[in-house]
Amino acid sequence: MKRFLASGFGIGLVWQNIFGNKKGGGSLAPLIFTVLIYSLNLNVFELSIVFLLLLLIYFYSVEDHYADEDPSWITLDEIVGMSLVSLASPSEMFPLIAGFLVFRASDILKQPKFVSQLEEYPGKLGVLYDDLGSGLLGLLSGTIVHQVSLLTL
Repeated sequence: MKRFLASGFGIGLVWQNIFGNKKGGGSLAPLIFTVLIYSLNLNVFELSIVFLLLLLIYFYSVEDHYADEDPSWITLDEIVGMSLVSLASPSEMFPLIAGFLVFRASDILKQPKFVSQLEEYPGKLGVLYDDLGSGLLGLLSGTIVHQVSLLTL
């Protein structure tokens, strides 16, 4: 059960079974989460609860001995990061897209430097912290897009 949860509710395991150790599951899992969030039309309070629940599930399900190597099948950390991004503008397409793109670019490239530094924490903390750092950047970009859209309407 823990492995299923840590894999982003099975997404990372399905990716691994189809594509092996090739990268990509870390983008697929938050993309599916983003589509789900957009579809459910949740408000900021509900998304905050989702974020906190996902954090608790992460700390329950991801074990340090698995996380030391940051295997590609663990995708719950990316979902947690994207859940932080989604707080910028619940169920609004353009802020979610902007936040997702900045979040994934920052996480993949490990830029700015503080994102790569967050990854240096041992075990499951490092696996999660870089996604939270990237998520903060995605949250900021989604918030900016949301605010600009309010000005132009």
